[in-house]
Amino acid sequence: MQKRTRNRDTELAEQMRWDLAQLVDSTEPERIEAKLDEMVDEANKFAAKYREKIGGLDSSGLLKLLEARDAFTLRYEGVTEYCGLRYSADSTDAVSKRLNEAVRKAGNKAGQALAFAEIELGGLLKAKPGLVTDSKLEEYRHFLERIVRRIPHLMTEELEKLTISKDQNGVSAWSQLQGDWLSTRSFRIKVEGVEKTMPYGEIIALYQSRDRALRMEANRVVYDGLGKDDIVWASAIRGVCGDHLQMCEWRKYPSPMTQSLIDNDVEQEAIDALMHTMEGSVESYRRYLRLKAKLMGLKKLG
Repeated sequence: MQKRTRNRDTELAEQMRWDLAQLVDSTEPERIEAKLDEMVDEANKFAAKYREKIGGLDSSGLLKLLEARDAFTLRYEGVTEYCGLRYSADSTDAVSKRLNEAVRKAGNKAGQALAFAEIELGGLLKAKPGLVTDSKLEEYRHFLERIVRRIPHLMTEELEKLTISKDQNGVSAWSQLQGDWLSTRSFRIKVEGVEKTMPYGEIIALYQSRDRALRMEANRVVYDGLGKDDIVWASAIRGVCGDHLQMCEWRKYPSPMTQSLIDNDVEQEAIDALMHTMEGSVESYRRYLRLKAKLMGLKKLG
């Protein structure tokens, strides 16, 4: 039974492959790069059409702008996701590297071209707050409410563009380094009595094994291996955290949590209530773990 279980685990790890081709019309690198170039061109056309005009829009005009924005996002969502996910699946592949770099550059250019939109939209909503609750914009009410929440923290268009450029080779580069390093790690583990070398993406599938001993061994092997290169993790995290604190100062966030609260659409009170509940329920959770271990015939879990 144990051998059969491990065979299933190995097969599962080998079969966990997503068909990313469904996201694009063609997987030819040249076609994908052409689509990304088209995205940048369309972003520039959008900017030419709406720059310095958003402030004068009424509810009907704003609705057209928001629908055009959605259409733009949907048109290029597939190709950008394809490039990113393909690279995440195998960052050592030459084509994946090429497309990831292409989508980073195109995203940077498109983002800079569209940086004006949220700033001007924020100015419009500040001047005409009634638009948020206008019946014609009912479908976009929550989106507009989130824009209003960000208004006090928006910078000038020039600074927003500089931030996008900075992030490409700054915090985003640190994050990519961390991901690249992790995806190229390999780990040795014994499965079904055979010593195997597995990349990170495959060995973590063993975390879901029905074999408890194999689950524990997979966790031990991975974290022992990662711990040997702690300087890489530490450097990346310091870089990301340092950038975040600097941006909190530039955007005048009242606390380092503010950006996360806005991005995740939650209030500080909700987080405080959650933490209070968790801290007050520690003993109940410990009791649950003890009961679970007892039902499984174990002295303790983990």
